[in-house]
Amino acid sequence: MRDIRKVVVIGAGISGLACAFRLRQLGIPVLILEASAKAGGVISTVRRNGFLFEAGPQCPRFPKSVWTLIFELGLQEEFIAGDPRAKRYILRDGQLHRAPFSAGGLFTTSLVGLKSKYSLLSEVFRRSHPPTQEESLAEFVDRKFGAEVLDYLVDPFISTIFFGDPHRMGMLSAFPALVEWEQSRGSVVRGALSAYRSKRNRNAKSPSAEGSSARDSHSKRGDLHVTDALPSLGSFKQGMGALVERLAEKLRDHLRFGVNVESITAQNGDNQPDPVWRIRLSSEELSAGAVVVATPAYAAAPLLGESMAQLSVLLAGIEHAPMDVVSCAFDRRQIRHPLDGFGFMVPRRERLHTFCTFWNSSLFPAHARSGTVVMTSFAARGGDGNLDEVPDDVLGQHVEAENAAVLGITGGPIDRMTWKYPRALPQYNVGHAQRVKEIREALSQVPGLFLAGNYLAGRSIGDCVDTAFQAADLLHSRFSS
Repeated sequence: MRDIRKVVVIGAGISGLACAFRLRQLGIPVLILEASAKAGGVISTVRRNGFLFEAGPQCPRFPKSVWTLIFELGLQEEFIAGDPRAKRYILRDGQLHRAPFSAGGLFTTSLVGLKSKYSLLSEVFRRSHPPTQEESLAEFVDRKFGAEVLDYLVDPFISTIFFGDPHRMGMLSAFPALVEWEQSRGSVVRGALSAYRSKRNRNAKSPSAEGSSARDSHSKRGDLHVTDALPSLGSFKQGMGALVERLAEKLRDHLRFGVNVESITAQNGDNQPDPVWRIRLSSEELSAGAVVVATPAYAAAPLLGESMAQLSVLLAGIEHAPMDVVSCAFDRRQIRHPLDGFGFMVPRRERLHTFCTFWNSSLFPAHARSGTVVMTSFAARGGDGNLDEVPDDVLGQHVEAENAAVLGITGGPIDRMTWKYPRALPQYNVGHAQRVKEIREALSQVPGLFLAGNYLAGRSIGDCVDTAFQAADLLHSRFSS
C-alpha cells in the first residue's frame, strides 16, 4: 500500500468534481481518480478561430445548488444569462412552428388539430384514473390527450431533454409529480394548481423562517444566500467548460488523470466496525476510509462486481442513450432563417437523424465572431443508417443537410466540431424508479460506499451537483459521528 487517503472519488465529471470540492470545504482529505486525460466528462468547450463549440450542455438551467457552486468558485462575473422567453420551434412536415407554452399558444398553434387542443385545454375539467402499474410516458399522454399530442408536443421535448423514447420512459422515474397529481386530484392541471397554491401559502405564512433556513443551509458553504431572482438558465463567457475547468483548477493537487480503476473491495478488520476500502489500479492499490463512485452507472458496475454483485447487476441494468453532437459555424449570409430564438426540436415522426438544433450565437452572441453564427445539433441513430458506424465528416454532412433544408443554408460550414458518445445519458425507462430504490437499499448495507451521478435522481447539471453535495454531506456526518 503506497497511498492511503480518507476518501477516494472515482470519476472527474461534474458529479465527482462537485463532491470532491464539497469534501475539501468540509476539511476531508480527498483523492480524485479519472480514467481520461481531462476533467468534466461531457461538459466541454472547444475555443478556436473565434468560435465556442460546446460538446455537451448548451444552455442549461442553473438551480440554487449550481449558483452556490458558482459563487464559491468566483465565476459569477463570467456568467451569461440566457433568455428564458426565447422562442423554441418544433418541426412538422418540414416547416418550423412556434412551440406553444400557454393556453393562447395552444389555441393558435398549427402543430396539432382542434381535437388535440380540446383534449389539452379541457383536462382540468375531467377526472381520470391511472392504472395500478407504471405507465410509459407515451401510454400516459396517449391515454389522456391522444397520439397527436404525443407525437408533436411531447416527443420532441423528451428527445431534446432526455434523449429518450417516450414509449419506454417510465412516468414514476421521469415525472413522478404528474402521477401523484392525477392520483390525488384526478387531473394533472388541478394537481399542479393545488401544489402551486400549497407552496405559495407555505411561503406566505413563514417567509422569515424560510429565509432563515435558506441562510443556514448556504452558510455551510460560505455564508451565501442564493435567491430566486438569479437567472435560471445560461452559460459562461468562455462556455460551459469554464465550470468544470475552474473546479479542476481548485482541485488540481487532488486529481490524478489517466488512472484506470479495476476493482473496489471492502476489507473488514478484526477491531474495526467499518471496512477499509481497497481500490485496485492497474499498477498499484490504494486504501481509503470511504469511496464515492461518481462514474456513469455502466462504468461503476464492473468496479463493484467482485464484492458487491447485487449492486453491480442493478447498475449494469441501467440503459444509456447514445448521443452524437455536431457543432457548426457559418457566415450569417449563408442562412435564410432569422434564427430568432433558442433553436428547434424534431419529432420522431419527421424521420430525421437530427432531433434538436440550438442556435448558440442567438443566445450568446459573443460565442461567434462578428458576422458569423454557431449552431449545435444533437443527432440520433436510426433512419437510413447507423451513425455510430460513419466517419465524423459523414456524420457532419448528414446533420448539415438536414439543417440546410429546414433553415435555408447554402454552402458548407466555416468550421465544424463533432463528438460521438456511445452511452451518453441514463434512460429513466419503465422500472427505473424501482431499480434506483433497490440500488439505495443495497448501498445502505455497505458503510463507506457512496454513489453520485445523473442516474439516481435527475440528469441535469443541478441534479448532479445535488447528489454530489448529498454524498459529501453524508460522508461528513459519518466521519463526524
